[in-house]
Amino acid sequence: MTDHRVSRRYAQALFSAAVNQNVVNAVEDDLNAIAGMLETNEEFRNFVIAPYTGREEKIRISEKLFSDRVTALTMQVIRLMLVKRREDAIIGVRDEFVILRRAQQGVIFAVVSSAYEIEPKQKKALLAKLEKTLGKTVEAEFKLEPQLVGGIKVAYGNYVLDGSIRGTLSNLRDKLRHDLLRQQ
Repeated sequence: MTDHRVSRRYAQALFSAAVNQNVVNAVEDDLNAIAGMLETNEEFRNFVIAPYTGREEKIRISEKLFSDRVTALTMQVIRLMLVKRREDAIIGVRDEFVILRRAQQGVIFAVVSSAYEIEPKQKKALLAKLEKTLGKTVEAEFKLEPQLVGGIKVAYGNYVLDGSIRGTLSNLRDKLRHDLLRQQ
């Protein structure tokens, strides 16, 4: 596991360069693709992370795989990370880069949890309501959590809006406990 400070430094440098070159979205897409391969393709991940594979070989194969698919800036950073033996930080760099982009664009990230799959129309309506309430653009990740029983839970920043049945029952239980303790 890599140090978050390392990922943050690379991401800040990359983000600054991407802003200067006006390629922020393209670089984010590149990082998502590369990090996605690392997360889903075990053979590729083992090759990139393996300490016994030489740096030159990693760079050569990475250039073959990505040079015509990613921006020159992204390729330059990937090459640098491989040279500096920071390949284990690539996913962290992507995560930090996304955080920086959201902060610059005033976007709020929310995690919406529900017991059942939410239909696309409902997702769109929920995001519209959140954006109207918060006054900012909202990017959301939708998760299934069967233990919620029903309803939804929205978490963003330091806030949690719990409209789930489980959350309602928990609040009711706490209120009853409080009332019982007050009576004694």
